[in-house]
Amino acid sequence: MRKKLLYMALFAMSIISNAQVGILTPTPQSSLHVNGSLQVVKDLNVGGTANTRGNSGNRGEFLMSNGTDNAPVWRSIESENFLKVVFVGNKTTISPGSGSYTGTHSTPVSTHENYSQTYVYNISNKIDNAYLTYNTSTGLFTVAKQGYYNIVPYITYDLNLNGNGYTAGTANSYIQRVSPSTVTLSALSTGHGERTTGLNHNLSSINFFNVGDTFRIRCRYTQDFRLSSGNIHISYLTP
Repeated sequence: MRKKLLYMALFAMSIISNAQVGILTPTPQSSLHVNGSLQVVKDLNVGGTANTRGNSGNRGEFLMSNGTDNAPVWRSIESENFLKVVFVGNKTTISPGSGSYTGTHSTPVSTHENYSQTYVYNISNKIDNAYLTYNTSTGLFTVAKQGYYNIVPYITYDLNLNGNGYTAGTANSYIQRVSPSTVTLSALSTGHGERTTGLNHNLSSINFFNVGDTFRIRCRYTQDFRLSSGNIHISYLTP
């Protein structure tokens, strides 16, 4: 009881002497100075005026300082140009399981789109459908939220089915917008000597997409080939 009375006395003294409220402190340094923990059960409202209620923010937002004498504001991660990972996928299968895709068997490899195959990720470790969707049958990504996307795939080719004299060639991997029109966004082409049994490509691309746009990862090789294990991560940036 004596401790409570002391706290009450200190509280009253702080109001009288400083026109400031101090809790567990006789010398408050602000309008309300709490020397201890703070528990908020419901909303935390910031801003507002003497006659209006402040803003409690939206789910997932964080509180950011707005400088001295200014109310803090609620902000989203996207608004501060942070990367938001919206898709993480893996390819753990060799496609097709037996046999191989037919290569172009001629050069230049870049002129033979009919021999290209879409790299399909059979495992979606993470996907945020508010930003994009993924079709595991066609390998097509469909954009659900307008903005910039950072696309980073890792691709591997398996050439072990090819005999002697049938492994040397050129590999071409690329990130391709499919709709509204077919456009290559990023590409990598490498040449390989005889008895190359496997190869890998790393690509990256940052591009603006509208809602409904589609894109995919495409691959081809001058010799017969299979597409083996790989992965991809896609991040969203502020428009």
